[in-house]
Amino acid sequence: MPYIEARDTKFYYQQKGEGTDVVLVHGITGNMAVWMLSGLVQKLAKQFRVTVFDMRGHGYSDTPTSNYTSGDMADDLAAICDSLNVETAMVLGHSFGAVVALHAAHRYPELINGVILSDPFIPALRKIQADPRKWKGFKAYTTNAKSAGMIIEGNLWDLKEMLEQAAGLKGWRKRLFIEKAGAAALERLVRLHETTCGEDVAKVAGLTEECIATISQDTVCLYGEHSPFLPMCHKAGEVISGCIMDEIPDAQHFAFEENPAHFIDRVEFHFCRMAGLEVTAAASQIEGPRKNIMTDSEAV
Repeated sequence: MPYIEARDTKFYYQQKGEGTDVVLVHGITGNMAVWMLSGLVQKLAKQFRVTVFDMRGHGYSDTPTSNYTSGDMADDLAAICDSLNVETAMVLGHSFGAVVALHAAHRYPELINGVILSDPFIPALRKIQADPRKWKGFKAYTTNAKSAGMIIEGNLWDLKEMLEQAAGLKGWRKRLFIEKAGAAALERLVRLHETTCGEDVAKVAGLTEECIATISQDTVCLYGEHSPFLPMCHKAGEVISGCIMDEIPDAQHFAFEENPAHFIDRVEFHFCRMAGLEVTAAASQIEGPRKNIMTDSEAV
């Protein structure tokens, strides 16, 4: 498997295609496989050189005990690009991966020349929606969490608490979680519990609202129609000058799973617009797209 050493950490990565560079950054507890499973890598690779990698603590990459802020991971991104001779790139990030992309755009403007924020969760804008219970999908979220042995009491932002719960699952609760979400999902959470990730992802880490407002690269905020982070997405669109807002219908936080055909077509459209290229043929709808266990109300 292809690995690269960067910042004293071994990262698993893959590259596909030729042309202008694009880099895809997954969210916390995910891995780069989400971009393959959705078909996004395959579609973009028709015209771009696509780089995907597992962030520290995820997938096949190393799991250091610390340095999981968006600033740390932005530095990881820049170091990986440098090692792979990627001189300039457009970046797509999902959820906290979008914050990493934003932070990289701020710190490395000579490297990042375009950004797509897929349903971003931005610590500096957390005050915009302090009460996640106002999200209309909150009841389904908490019900599904309970059905998997987890107790959510109104704090979607406290990843540390969630990791501690996962690591402490025993007996029937552990069996229930594995039945609902799978053993691999539990392993991902327990793995991160041994690190500072739960605390670090909540830190502003220097990416303040004022810093975000200085970002001048072509930026798109691509969010699900029913996203729990709608207020934050809208605020990001206001703060970033010239930010294009684009909604994915019939999707919540994981649009690449919930409406993959529409998602990958919009991502391709925006990257092609930034690069001055024509889009390829529209993606085919996938029958029965995979739903996320925590937000799919039909999974209870």
